[in-house]
Amino acid sequence: MTFSLYAFEPMIHGVRSMNPTKAIAVLAFACVLAGSSVVLGEIPLYSGGMDEKAVQEKRVKYPDRLKVLEEFRKNQAGRHAQADVASRAAILQETRKHLEHALLQDVFPAWYGTDWAFSGTSTKPGEGSIACGYFVSTCLTQVGFKVSRTKLAQQASQGIIETFMAKSERDVFAGGKSMEFIKGYLKKKGDGLYIVGLDSHVGFVSVSGDEMAFIHSSYYEPDSFVVAEKIDSKNPLSDSKYRVFGKILSDDMILGWLTQREYPVKTNP
Repeated sequence: MTFSLYAFEPMIHGVRSMNPTKAIAVLAFACVLAGSSVVLGEIPLYSGGMDEKAVQEKRVKYPDRLKVLEEFRKNQAGRHAQADVASRAAILQETRKHLEHALLQDVFPAWYGTDWAFSGTSTKPGEGSIACGYFVSTCLTQVGFKVSRTKLAQQASQGIIETFMAKSERDVFAGGKSMEFIKGYLKKKGDGLYIVGLDSHVGFVSVSGDEMAFIHSSYYEPDSFVVAEKIDSKNPLSDSKYRVFGKILSDDMILGWLTQREYPVKTNP
């Protein structure tokens, strides 16, 4: 049977009123039920004027969502440490799906509509402004990856990607490949979350079957703010001549999240 994480929304949201021991138990129970068959649901797209009320609700809930995610991380870290070898792979898989869901449904949407600025460094969704590199680094650090937010944000996109994976694990396309080629590449590469670096920009790409979204702090007018849009719409991804992709949330990266591994920033890719 396949479960959606949406089914556990009331259960997970209710941990705010529980004592820590009970909260962890509830989260563990939700994870056991969800297992490796969690579905992500639709990728919520956003451009100017869309679902402002929903975005505001995401922002209000954002601090609590991060707290719940941290309790989940601690619980999963304990389960993984105590599990036998055969069970650890399944724990990493369910952890990856839960973290990806949190990014797509809670973290990114809270930032939708936050103004872009070349020097923007906001740490709070909807306040101030945020540059493209800071959007990527802030989302990753706020969900619990141990890496310097500022130093990561200031790197070229290849450096951001190679902070979390070997150079051999990312793919570079130069010469202005068509978006049909890029979509074919992503479909073959598989569902999941990617960091993409462009001529002078960086953001996330989410792939779920034929559904592909570019999530980034956009400098394109008039929507110069954090958006989630189809990858082949008018945006820096479709216009760029250079593209580098790195698929994140691998088993090793998830293990690093669980164990709170420190990630040294790659400064000279």
